Amino acid sequence: MKQILTMLIGGLWLLSQSAGAALVQGLYEARVPIAQQSVKVQKQAAREAMAQVLVKIKGNKDVLDSQVIQSKLGQAEDYIRQYRFDNEKGQGYFIASFDGDKIDDLVRAAGFAVWGNRRPSTLVWLAIENPDTRERTLISELRRTEETLGMLDAARNRGIILNFPLLDIEDLNRVGVFDVWGRFTGQLLAASERYEVEVMLSARMYQVEIADSEAQPAETQWQLDWNYVMPGLQQEGTLTAKTKEDILRELVNHHADILAMSFVGEGNEQGASLVELQFNNVSDLDTYVRITRILQSLSVVSHASLEQLSGSVGIFKVRLSGSEQGLINAIGLEDRIQRQRDQFGQPMEALQFNWVEL
Repeated sequence: MKQILTMLIGGLWLLSQSAGAALVQGLYEARVPIAQQSVKVQKQAAREAMAQVLVKIKGNKDVLDSQVIQSKLGQAEDYIRQYRFDNEKGQGYFIASFDGDKIDDLVRAAGFAVWGNRRPSTLVWLAIENPDTRERTLISELRRTEETLGMLDAARNRGIILNFPLLDIEDLNRVGVFDVWGRFTGQLLAASERYEVEVMLSARMYQVEIADSEAQPAETQWQLDWNYVMPGLQQEGTLTAKTKEDILRELVNHHADILAMSFVGEGNEQGASLVELQFNNVSDLDTYVRITRILQSLSVVSHASLEQLSGSVGIFKVRLSGSEQGLINAIGLEDRIQRQRDQFGQPMEALQFNWVEL
């Protein structure tokens, strides 16, 4: 048990040292399937496309419950910069690109924080059991399947980045399907180090029979047990659905909700709070300017300013539009900023950071 705990803590440290988050593309674009190109269908498709974009920018679907948002969905055409129609294997699509400034302003007007395009990358270790043979296999980046394509499509719709392991010799020398199925998190975290991601998601998927009563025949469903790990947070849970497609889409949506909560939180402008951040190694004016720009670029920050400068230590006052934990997680994505740690390698209770020259 002690060895497993040591591996897990070490793995969390490795994730926390990953090389910066990715810039997500296409956050203000959406693709909606359509049956025809009539004016009525186009209007409905524009509404659905705008809803899809709003969910990506806010981070979860509760943005659509806002009366402010609902009142504007009917005017979706006013937010579109350009649109076009496409056809793929006989299926028509309405593809729209929205005005980013207008969408951001609308989300903020509804009282929500905007989740920017700098977002964490997730590595997915997924094991699937064949219901006929009971053979268990791992999903690989090198072999795209219906499962991976479906998950990647769902991830694009939510504005998050998913990666799958290569399952090359290096991976297979460290982990196998047994490790994913047995939910050996420490082993998986160690194997995830090479991918330089901020988040790890592991899951096992299999069929189960569920009977409502003894008089009725059992119904076959898919069940998925998942584990989510990022620095400072671990969660696990179980999902069920009738089809593989549904359960994997639900997994991605649930994962996106957790990410949004972790990196943005539920704060808003009406409940904005002030926090102080200490930065070490603020050696000159250029460093101060760069730190200020980074802070102001974060989704959870509405304003940042230098409060005090003493030697190479700068105290910055930051007004949050999200949560304090969201701020800590967002700063953790910046490769030039490192959290100050104590002699045991644990983050200091105060919000202290080191500026790192690259």
